Amino acid sequence: MTKEWREYERTNTTVFNAYVKPVTSKYLDSLKGRMKEKGLKIEPYAMQSNGGSATFEMVKVNPINIIESGPVGGVIGANELGKIIGEKNIITFDIGGTTAKTSLVYDNEVRITTDYRLEQTPIYPGYPIKAPIVDIIEIGAGGGSIAWIDSVGNLKVGPQSAGADPGPACYGKGNMEPTLTDANMIAGRIDPERFLGGKFRIDIRKSYEAVKKIADYYKISVEEAARGIIRIANNNMMNALKLVSVRRGYDPREFVMVAMGGNGAIHGPALGKELKVKKIVIPRYPAVFSAWGMLMTDLRQDFIQTKIIRADEGNISFMNEIYEDMVSKAYELYTNHGVKQEDVYIVKSADIRYVGQEHTVRTPVVPFISGSKDLEIIRENFENLHEQYYAFRLPNAPIEFVNFHVTAFGSVKKAEIKPYEVKGKPDDALRCKKVVDYDEYGKIEVAVYLREKLGTGSEIKGPAIIEEETTVTVLYPEQRLFVDDYGNLVIEGV
Repeated sequence: MTKEWREYERTNTTVFNAYVKPVTSKYLDSLKGRMKEKGLKIEPYAMQSNGGSATFEMVKVNPINIIESGPVGGVIGANELGKIIGEKNIITFDIGGTTAKTSLVYDNEVRITTDYRLEQTPIYPGYPIKAPIVDIIEIGAGGGSIAWIDSVGNLKVGPQSAGADPGPACYGKGNMEPTLTDANMIAGRIDPERFLGGKFRIDIRKSYEAVKKIADYYKISVEEAARGIIRIANNNMMNALKLVSVRRGYDPREFVMVAMGGNGAIHGPALGKELKVKKIVIPRYPAVFSAWGMLMTDLRQDFIQTKIIRADEGNISFMNEIYEDMVSKAYELYTNHGVKQEDVYIVKSADIRYVGQEHTVRTPVVPFISGSKDLEIIRENFENLHEQYYAFRLPNAPIEFVNFHVTAFGSVKKAEIKPYEVKGKPDDALRCKKVVDYDEYGKIEVAVYLREKLGTGSEIKGPAIIEEETTVTVLYPEQRLFVDDYGNLVIEGV
């Protein structure tokens, strides 16, 4: 199941894999059969948590590899978008109805971890497993997150959520607890008449009724209570953004934020402004951006072997042996699943540490270790990363390999990215003007634009609201927005 050390984690991984295997196999067989009935003639793939896809047959062997695979699509999509628009360093920011998820891409490399805890909460440690998973920080803050008052009178937002059903109070499906979406409704950011393009009826009166409970407790207006809910939710999200960037030694000013999900464009501009990122990018169709990201993946399989070996010339042949054994297994696996050898490409890395340390650093490794010069390259890669993460290096200390990694990709055909063809000026997209609460800036009358009518090259100075069917972009004062050649909304400071 896994050849990586840590016996408890290995046992958990094996047990969970065995637990979900029968139901996953049954589901995938049923799904494949139904798709065939509908006329699908090509091989279907499933998204994996490692950022790649796999055939259904591969997934049925190790279904543990699709855990948390949904949010991963957004990270992969953001990385691919970055390559298209010429950005290598990206902070992803995906806000849905229940959670906010963020990850960091550095030099167009998605961070992968094999240390994951299933069902972890602030008070419950969860179950540690050993499976390659894109490194995502997730918190309970989304559109359905419920605002509540704790036992000592502090206002909290989340992690409890009203979900999609019954959903926020304004959905009118029975929930009368105030949510973040209700607060955004009261702040004027979301137009109740235009929710889901006007196809979903919203009752803003219920938002006021729900938030009034918070307002009455603190003896403030409903508008002030809504502002407080938004502020606390933003603060929670900011903590997550800092966890993947500042606290890991990265300078957000060198990064672009890609905001996605149904609520990413609502909160992303404010948080990107506070974090001081270079710019904020709202991709086309942000609410379903993760699904697009899945279409941009290659097949991927990870092979990991724990062997603690000093990185010196006497061990070079042994180290190459370990790598070549894993490479052979990778080619064999893909061949058995109908992938041509010329479509497979290999990336090698290793978890390396200074001798005597406990923690390791995932480090790129040259394709073949031929001598001392290659070991010097590996050491330099390791020490640069170690200094970035931990703020020091030990030039004279010996280093050792702990885990050998081989990542085998199988190239597949992907969707073609075409330039945005909509022509039009901002005046053509202007829908109306309305008053929106901008927190510390107060209430401001702003122009509301329809995104689908904004043509390439259109520029808008904040504050403003840009509406589309599945979300809203909140442009702040001291920000400007322009539409790039691919239809992305790009937000920068003025």
